[in-house]
Amino acid sequence: MPGRPFRPRSRPTAAGDLLQRTLRGDALAAVRLGADGAEVLRQRLVAQLPEELRPHVAAVIAKPGEVVVFADAATWAARLKLALAESPPDMADAAAPGSRITVRVMPTGNLRR
Repeated sequence: MPGRPFRPRSRPTAAGDLLQRTLRGDALAAVRLGADGAEVLRQRLVAQLPEELRPHVAAVIAKPGEVVVFADAATWAARLKLALAESPPDMADAAAPGSRITVRVMPTGNLRR
């Protein structure tokens, strides 16, 4: 028994319309605020680092109880870990109160060859 060919019943929906239906009210504003908050957190943390390490902080993400700092290379991640370990204990609290700081290397897209 051959299958029936696919026939769409309605026109395709634009992505903007889907977002409007999905993100009702202030949800889209909350997403924007979250992105802005991450940048503010990054700037606050980077301002407390030594000058030579600042350009190598690729991103900062706040998780519950943890701030994850991404470095652009493994060597800079090691130096960031040392600098953060030697920093005053209130540095993590200045970045995000009541959290610890973890340093990771920013993954790249060229992992497989």
